[in-house]
Amino acid sequence: MSRLNDPENFRGRVNYAAQVIAYGRRPTRAFDSCFENYDGDEVATAILRRSKKNARLAANLQRYLSLASIEAAAERLADVPTRKLREVARQTRARQKAEFDVWLEQQRKTDAVETADETTADARSPS
Repeated sequence: MSRLNDPENFRGRVNYAAQVIAYGRRPTRAFDSCFENYDGDEVATAILRRSKKNARLAANLQRYLSLASIEAAAERLADVPTRKLREVARQTRARQKAEFDVWLEQQRKTDAVETADETTADARSPS
């Protein structure tokens, strides 16, 4: 796994995404993946906060991210100091992954029941 795609590399993902935005580079799959580890709100909040001190980043931000969405996330995270965003992101990733795993298991059980019902119905129907 690329270090950029490592969910634990919060700072690296923030830095990479901020550079793409600041320099107006074409967004790539790597850019997208910076926000896809269940902690996109925390990544976007870090970038938004950084844009307050970086005019180039601020000027391009709306071209890459929905300002309404990231401002809502930043408001929700307003009480979290920037230095603690990485830890909050880690907690968010763990919580969201656990929720996804529960959902996925429910889907597997539903699929298994539906498959069993179909198999039973096929066995009962005359050929």
